[in-house]
Amino acid sequence: MKPHRPNRVPAHCRPLDRRYAERVPLHAPVQYVDGTGQYNRADGFLTDLSQKGCNISGSWAPAVGARVNLVLHFSDGKPVMHLSQATVSWVGGLAFTARFPPLTDAGRRRIQELIWKHATLLPGQQDRMAFRIV
Repeated sequence: MKPHRPNRVPAHCRPLDRRYAERVPLHAPVQYVDGTGQYNRADGFLTDLSQKGCNISGSWAPAVGARVNLVLHFSDGKPVMHLSQATVSWVGGLAFTARFPPLTDAGRRRIQELIWKHATLLPGQQDRMAFRIV
């Protein structure tokens, strides 16, 4: 007797990713410090970016659930971006993912501009992005 398999969703109907907002590759210097400001100040590099957060590789990684203050140095000709109390949602070795705190309208626009600037196109489809922002 064959084992029962639940109805499978065809690949073309599945969401692109489990994340609420897709990430784009973006490399930028970043400084981060423990949210209490008392210890563990470090330099690192942002490796990808979304509307909701970013992935950082650095010299130490805070614990999941910790709050960190970020100073992001984007190469967009604008001043550095300071984000206080970002939440660490994933850690792997010396890399971690930080979920942004609520952003100002200007901050959201800036992140969105950077995402569009660094988004890649699907091969053979010059009018369709390889990511989706919900």
